[in-house]
Parts: sequence; structure tokens; C-alpha cells
Amino acid sequence: MNGTRKAWVLRAGSVKNLQLKSLRQVERPGHGEVLINVRCIGLNFADVFSVLGLYSATPKGEFVPGLEFSGVVAAVGTKPSPDVETTVEFACADARERAEREASSFKPGDRVSGVVRFGAYSTSILAPAHQLRHIPKSWSFEQGAAFNVQALTSFYGLKELGNVKPGQVVLVHSCAGGCGLLALAILKALGAKAIGTVGSSSKVDVVLDRFPGYMSKEQVIVRSSSPAEYQDQLRTSLRFLGAASFDIALDAVAGKYFQPTFDCLGPGGRHVVYGAADMTPQGDKVWTLLNPMVGLKLAYKYLTRPKVDPLELPAQNKSVMGFNLIWLFSKVGQLAALLDQLYEMNLKPPLVGNTFDFEELPGALRLFQSGQTSGKVVIQVKEN
Repeated sequence: MNGTRKAWVLRAGSVKNLQLKSLRQVERPGHGEVLINVRCIGLNFADVFSVLGLYSATPKGEFVPGLEFSGVVAAVGTKPSPDVETTVEFACADARERAEREASSFKPGDRVSGVVRFGAYSTSILAPAHQLRHIPKSWSFEQGAAFNVQALTSFYGLKELGNVKPGQVVLVHSCAGGCGLLALAILKALGAKAIGTVGSSSKVDVVLDRFPGYMSKEQVIVRSSSPAEYQDQLRTSLRFLGAASFDIALDAVAGKYFQPTFDCLGPGGRHVVYGAADMTPQGDKVWTLLNPMVGLKLAYKYLTRPKVDPLELPAQNKSVMGFNLIWLFSKVGQLAALLDQLYEMNLKPPLVGNTFDFEELPGALRLFQSGQTSGKVVIQVKEN
């Protein structure tokens, strides 16, 4: 390394704020840290919300976005050194201890994928050792950068919160996206039945081609813009499976689709919310004087969003749960166990739908934000 790295830096508020800068490179990792030459970066909806300033965990001031990456290990901090300071901000003391224990699992030249709180939009990164995994030999760097965050999101929502069981019927929103496709793969592996929704008819074949024999066209719903018609679509697909209701809904859309989905849950049903694509603003920023309608539309959707009365839940015998993945970084043992379980499932490599060069990252983020992509959107970093 030459002492510097390239990174996309911004102050939250607009995609236009992203600037490609040269930053200082820490060449000697501290104890528990691993220095990685990044080869690919995976985009996630949390990136969009953090860039726009809508994500509560977004750092103040300038920061480097990005939660997910893959690359090659350049150096490992396997033991304490008095002349090397630890640079990584560990989520808690347990995280530091686990990283120090697991650092010896890696060596220079290893192909790894990883998750971080922020900082992945860079040509190299220092990451805690316990948040890395070796990329399966048959997987590409692109596939390595397309798995951890979205697989963890889907698995946590379905298994930890949804408590999914074999034979249960599960609704997966945005099932042609990165999280959705991995959710379907997890459900198939666990013996559950699935119905999925997509926002465009062009995405139906993506799901059918990925899951022949598991997903049929009757199980993939192109969401109607009418909530009433959308609920009819849900009922039709349920009848196809011989089911009266859903046991779990994995919801990344929310908005006007929340209530019809909630109404189709059966007794004991769990509505797990981890995103709100229906309320995602389009454009580089939430509000602009040149286009105030962007902010007004978002405000209208927010004010008219569905609401659940907690006092009615006992009578309905349903639950609503929400989460974001960032909080798991302080739950060190749980995060590690979930990652280990996912890799033990031997799922087939994730679908990479679009790839872009590192210099094209802002454009890739805009396309991802539009909801027009299928599978994972991955940024490729040229090897030095």
C-alpha cells in the first residue's frame, strides 16, 4: 500500500454530497483488527437512508458510508503492540475481546467478506476480526459482498423474530431483491412455504428462475397500487397454497401495503418490519427548493401511514416487530452465531443483479434507490 486509500465521503443529506477523496491509510492494524484490500462493496437500503440523513444511526459530520464488502486480507493484528494503536471503534468491550480472539483465524491473502457499521465505500478498510468470514471457495468476490448483510437481515427477521417453523406460510415483500431472494432461500431450507411480492412484472421470472419447483407464478404477486386489490391478491395466493392466512410477514415495503398485509395474518401471526420502500424518497435529497414535491410526498406518506393500536393486539392475537441490523453489532455472540448458522446452511451463492465500477458508485446508489433492480447491486474495486 502507498499510505493512502480512496473513499466516498459525505455529510448526510444528499447523494450529490458524495465526494471521492484520498484518505490516510493505516498500514498496521491494531490487536483484533484486520486490514483488507476491498474488491467489492455491496449496496443496502440502509446506505440510501444514511446518505439521505434518514437513518437514526447515521454519524454526525463527514463519514464514509457502507456496511458490506469483500476483499483480500493485507495484514492482521494478532497480538498487542505498544507502538500500534487500535483504530476500529468497537461496539462494546465484548466485541473487542472477541475480535482479539478471532484475529488469528485470518492471514494475509485470505479472501474474506465482512460487515461494518459504516466505512465500506473505500478501497481498503480496517475491520474487527469477528465481523469477517472466509468467502466460500466457489464464490466470487461479488457474491461474497452480496451475502452477509442481507442474509443476516432475512435470517434474523425470520428465525429470531418470526420464529419460523416447517410448514408455515410466510409472506416475503420485495422477493426479487437481495434480502427477498435470500429470505426465500432460507425459507426453502427450513421447510416453510412462501408467497412473495414484487413491484414490477419484469421481476417475476427472476424469482421463478431462481426457485424452480419451490415458487410458482401463483406465489409471486405483482403488487397492485390499490390496497384493496392488493389484499385480494394476497387472498388468492393463500388459497393456491390451501392456507387461510400468513404466519409471518417479512415486510420491507410498509406504507399503504402494511394494513392489508397485517389483516391477512392469522392468530399468532408476526408482522416483522425492517424497511419502508413505499416511503423511500426518490431523488438525490429529501427536500429541494427546485422540487419541493419530493419532500411533500414523503410528508404526506408519513402523516397518513398506518397505525397499530397496541390495545387491540391481544384481541387480534398478532404482533408487530421492527428491527435494523446496526443494533446487532453490540450483540456479539448473537451476531456471530447467526453468521455461523447461515454459512452452515450451505445456501447457493447470492444473485448479483448489477455491477458498477467504484467510480460509478453514486449512480449505482441512485439506481438501487429507484427500486428497479433485482438481486444485489455490487460495486467493483479494481485490484491495485
